[in-house]
Parts: sequence; C-alpha cells; structure tokens
Amino acid sequence: MENDKIKNKDIAKEKIILFVIGVLVGAVISTAAFFVYTKTLGADSSANSSSSQQMPGGTPPEKPSGNNSGNDQDGTPPEKPSDDNDSKSDS
Repeated sequence: MENDKIKNKDIAKEKIILFVIGVLVGAVISTAAFFVYTKTLGADSSANSSSSQQMPGGTPPEKPSGNNSGNDQDGTPPEKPSDDNDSKSDS
C-alpha cells in the first residue's frame, strides 16, 4: 500500500517537472520568435522609409501642414456677419 503511494508521488513529481520544463521551453521559443519578428520588422520599415520617400535631391518631402492649404482655407471658421444697419439693404 505504501509502495503505491510512493509510486503515485513519483509520477506526480515527474508530471510537474515535465510541465515546468515545457513551460520554460515554450517561453524560450516564443521569446526567440518575437525577437526575430521585431528584428525583421525594424529592418523592413527602416529600409522602406529611407528609400521610398526620397526626393531626387536627397531630401525627404515635407509633411503637409494642418491648414488645408489645398482648399484655399486657412483652418479658421468664417466671421459672423454684423448686425449693423449699414449692411442691410434699403427697401
């Protein structure tokens, strides 16, 4: 009877050890995969940004400003019309 308890404890210890080893191996593999992914992502993005948006003179294009200059608007709302009597038409 005691032999069975000892065997069960040994089996449980082995299962726990295998589980811990599996978790550690999985963490190492996922960390390595993440490192490789970020390394290749960084290399691809820096190569794309440096080569794709260069002007022939070697300077990158300027960012557009937020004032909607293409629409002939300066980004401010129009002024309110005044309620003066001078601006009303005579009838």
